[in-house]
Amino acid sequence: MVVNMRLPGPRKLFTFFTALLFPSIALLGVMSVLFNIMDYEGKCSTQHLTYMCGLYADSKVQGPLCDVMCSQHLTIHGCLSLRPEKHVLHVSWEQRETWDMSHDQAEVILKFDSGWHKMAAQSTTLTDTHLNYSYHTEQQAYNTCMEEFESSQDCHKFAGRIALYADGDSDGEVTLGEATNMLSLLSIREFFMLVALNDSEWTLDILGYCGGFYAVQKVQHTSSQIYHNDDHVLDILPVMFIDNINEVLVPMFGVYGDRLKNYVYRNFQQVRVPTWQDRINFINQSFGILYDLSFQYGTTVRACDSHFSNYGVMDSGKVKYIDMDSIMSTKAAQTDLNNRDCEEDEDCKALGDNDDCFSTCDREIGLCHNTMKTNDLHNFCTRTLSPILLSKAVLLELGVVKEVAVQLLDLVQQCKNLPLYTSVEDFRTKGIMNIWNKFNKIVQDKK
Repeated sequence: MVVNMRLPGPRKLFTFFTALLFPSIALLGVMSVLFNIMDYEGKCSTQHLTYMCGLYADSKVQGPLCDVMCSQHLTIHGCLSLRPEKHVLHVSWEQRETWDMSHDQAEVILKFDSGWHKMAAQSTTLTDTHLNYSYHTEQQAYNTCMEEFESSQDCHKFAGRIALYADGDSDGEVTLGEATNMLSLLSIREFFMLVALNDSEWTLDILGYCGGFYAVQKVQHTSSQIYHNDDHVLDILPVMFIDNINEVLVPMFGVYGDRLKNYVYRNFQQVRVPTWQDRINFINQSFGILYDLSFQYGTTVRACDSHFSNYGVMDSGKVKYIDMDSIMSTKAAQTDLNNRDCEEDEDCKALGDNDDCFSTCDREIGLCHNTMKTNDLHNFCTRTLSPILLSKAVLLELGVVKEVAVQLLDLVQQCKNLPLYTSVEDFRTKGIMNIWNKFNKIVQDKK
């Protein structure tokens, strides 16, 4: 007798495997939690914080955050980065003295760059007891600013602010230790750019410092947690699951792997599912960031690592640019490239490893050209606007009108074909505002 058996369809198979998978993931999660609880102290080292507070106790460093940072009011919620060159802590405190911000923050990000040690050691060679350290700090800050921006008027204002900030204990006098501390902090690109661009509404607020530590505003979510579905699916719980779990899940389930990956992402990582209007609002604010950075201290500031994961989103929906390590003026980027030896084009990246501020190698002389191949508008259109609005998943899931999608694709192509404007005014008007206005005309009152 022949028995006809009907194999289950793809949807039933997918449901069956999903039912088996998630109890396994849950068990893995529980086991990972237990292991991480036992090993938490090893995972979240506070050695730099302890060391800095020891220096503060010995009156070797100052800063408006030292009292609260080195007190029982500080609560450490976790470590966001433990790279040898930089420690990043998520902290909060019950109370603090304000620095130059009138608004308080319940939770902040506390950062320490190991480069501070080296610069602090070099700066201690300043031992002239008759030196006016406030004036010396101001002059050095001015020189640092001019190397970056070459705008004398703006850099004089910047240097004046730094001289005030250097007075860590607010006693009206800048000591050798305070001058050393501030000049060492200014050698850290992120700190320098945070202070230089602190008046911008689109950058993170800097909330103070203590020795080599500095505090910045905490954003509620990175944009990738809201808009991106290609990141590792459980990054929101970074210590609970194995690395690169997508690379395990997708091959295991073949053609259903991508569907499973998106399901896990939506249920475990993505903080909310953004609407089409959410995406439009995000892009419009990102255009605002691009326009603001296009004119600072008389020049254009480049975001040399500008993929959209480097944007943060507040609970209010306000978008901030959060990766200040890779921010530099166009003039500074050109100088950096001018001084780079090269054998191939891959050697010609400003700041060493950032793909967005790159040029080509002149192999005859072994030096990089200082004319970059793309500007921030080119990069924004291809690396932010396009994936946020025009990925296949977005177009299908949100049912975007085909006419709108075609027009946006054409706009991205127009953006990519724009020339490298040599003047700031042309870049802002013929470049950014031109594409921004066309964008709003396409998406206005349409889905």
